[in-house]
Amino acid sequence: MAFALFISRNDIIKTTPLGGAIDADKLIPFLRTAQEKYLLNLLGTILYDKLQSDITSGSVTGDYKTLLEDYVKPTLVWYACTEYIPFSSIDFKSTGAVKHISEQSTAPTKVELDYLNTKALNNADYYATRMQDWLQSTSDKGGIPEYLQVTGDQTEVYPDKSSQYFGGIHF
Repeated sequence: MAFALFISRNDIIKTTPLGGAIDADKLIPFLRTAQEKYLLNLLGTILYDKLQSDITSGSVTGDYKTLLEDYVKPTLVWYACTEYIPFSSIDFKSTGAVKHISEQSTAPTKVELDYLNTKALNNADYYATRMQDWLQSTSDKGGIPEYLQVTGDQTEVYPDKSSQYFGGIHF
């Protein structure tokens, strides 16, 4: 099966602070990593493969279109940010890793980058929880049966239905 990205570079630059100056070739590996690392876990193998197939064939409709547009995209753009931010100022050349520093700017500290990455992860987790809630509600009504479907195959990833978002302090 051909691999289909659930979002595009434009989805990220339009909805995150990363902006339009990002080289698409540098961003695409982080999109794919985030999709496989986070979305496969949240959707489960059966629904993930269904979306892959529908996107590849151009047949995304109904609840699946709502899922992709309203829930997957906002979740995935922020997870892609969390994957990209630590590498954003570093290029890998044949001679080794190179950090870019402009004459008119200063590179952020590790603490600042960690803070930004945490904020991006919090955003991603918030949208992931909204997506899980919508999937559970819609699947309970028969709208997206693949979310609840299980084949029993040991290689299958089952949907993670635990809360992704933590918005406070536990005592």
